[in-house]
Amino acid sequence: MKNKVGQQKRYHLLIGKILAILIVLSVSHGFLSVPFLLAAPRAAGNQSEILPGHLIPLVQNYPPIGPLPEETALHLSIGLALRNQAALNTLLAAQANPASVLYHHYLTPQAFKTQFGPTSSTVNLVVAYLHNQGLHVESVASNNLFINASGSAALIEKTFSTTLNSYDINGRLVYAPTADPSVPATIAPAIQTIAGLDNVAHYHPLSLRQQTFQHASSAGGYTPAQLRSAYDVNPLLKAGAGGTGQTVALFELDGYLPSDINTYRKTYNLGVLKGSPVLVNGATNTPGPTALEVEVDMEMVSALAPGATQKIYIGSNSIAGINNTYNRIVTDNAATVISTSWGECENASGKAELEALHNIFKQGAAQGQSFFAASGDTGAYDCNTADLAVDSPADDPYVVGVGGTHLNLKADNTYLSESAWSDSAALPLYPRGFGSGGGISTYFNRPDFQRGPNVTNTHRMVPDVSANADPNTGNAVYCTVSVAGCSSWVVIGGTSVAAPLWAGLAADINHYLMRQKRLTLGNITPTLYRLYTTPQPALAYHDIIRGNNLYYPAGVGYDLATGLGTPDAWNITIDLTSACSFPTKSSIAFPTSN
Repeated sequence: MKNKVGQQKRYHLLIGKILAILIVLSVSHGFLSVPFLLAAPRAAGNQSEILPGHLIPLVQNYPPIGPLPEETALHLSIGLALRNQAALNTLLAAQANPASVLYHHYLTPQAFKTQFGPTSSTVNLVVAYLHNQGLHVESVASNNLFINASGSAALIEKTFSTTLNSYDINGRLVYAPTADPSVPATIAPAIQTIAGLDNVAHYHPLSLRQQTFQHASSAGGYTPAQLRSAYDVNPLLKAGAGGTGQTVALFELDGYLPSDINTYRKTYNLGVLKGSPVLVNGATNTPGPTALEVEVDMEMVSALAPGATQKIYIGSNSIAGINNTYNRIVTDNAATVISTSWGECENASGKAELEALHNIFKQGAAQGQSFFAASGDTGAYDCNTADLAVDSPADDPYVVGVGGTHLNLKADNTYLSESAWSDSAALPLYPRGFGSGGGISTYFNRPDFQRGPNVTNTHRMVPDVSANADPNTGNAVYCTVSVAGCSSWVVIGGTSVAAPLWAGLAADINHYLMRQKRLTLGNITPTLYRLYTTPQPALAYHDIIRGNNLYYPAGVGYDLATGLGTPDAWNITIDLTSACSFPTKSSIAFPTSN
């Protein structure tokens, strides 16, 4: 036991030394950008600096209808900048490289905070400024990445030298700044974003109901058995890998009825759920109008990984609430697999907020967490306009964007075929129709690991993978939350059923890999593309070559409608356990220290 503890201490010391070397190299080669060199106050006097990236592209097409009332109470999520970004990027690349000694060796939240998080002195500097301006500082995140503060619109406008106007966007009254905020030059390098200066981004669930029926035996929606058969999950379950010992976190913005989940699991003999809500910043587990989304996520994970523990993180549907909830998932670090079925058009967020979320997901990646996010349900037109757009957070390079397909099964419930999901039938709320979210990010560059045939754009391409999402071939779920319009069994489609399906099978694969003493998935996104670009013993994906997402066609290899394709879970597992592809825990060599 002492030897094991000693080995762990030596390992953590070694990792610390390697990280320190990466940081020194980054600075000595000039890679560390100015915003992260906050060693001391930079300028005396009242000099101020503009914080770019807070203007919302979506509101540029709408005239203001007047100023935001001065007395409006606003809650801000002030995101601070990470330190040593170049070294962090080097570390993330090394963690994804099988040839590196740091391959799949992930950080704890404390180690991440020590190496890359904002320092306590930086936090204190910003908090002091907020206090001096009369704002109420409510809390500081445990990783120092966010400071939650509040105040009136008039006070916030004065503090950040901006003006907040109101806008009517398709019948929804919102507010946004007319100019990027400014802060004293002494603290400007520390601040990444002042989230809450607008409320344009309002996350919505990415699910669509097709029909309601009264009994599970009725003809309506795919069952867990059918989904397992379609995506080749049964061999994992037969091998005893049903997710036991794994934890899946679900990002949610509404509550749920535990009795609904119990009914679903009892109906399909999935056992008793091991799970509980995690309430973030005063949220409650009170089912509301969007409770169906929460229950869909829980039941889809249950369908594929019945043994997995589920932690349901529930936050408020505001920019501050969204940041806090994602950040809580990362700082808790209780789950290696995370699923989110809530999103918003990328253009509804300022660049600064997208970068703040990016910082959260980078920490998750450095800790070995995999995020799966629904890519959207309005095809290539995520903003519901004539402009091409993608969904956030599926657009983030450290999130697996999950698109949608139309799944067909044979009479024996085995896989027959799939096509990209789209339905151009016009609806008032969705003028372009429905379809698998996909396209090209206007903000994020394509990461180095997103490569291979047809992966050619210089910007981030979405989605990465797909699964069944067409409401016409939807999945059966159980919901009785009357305020959400539920009364019994429902057939549900949308990419929000596809994302938790991927999360469930990832939990199963992790369970199997642990039993085989293999490295688990960790940050899965680079692995997904390695399975695509490197010859493997088995075909990891069903390549979707038919259909479109209202604009982009499916085709051989990667495409912007379905990504790499849909999973063959057992084949993915075969590839991950093949000796030629990925090392075992015992086969990784470490340099010795003198």
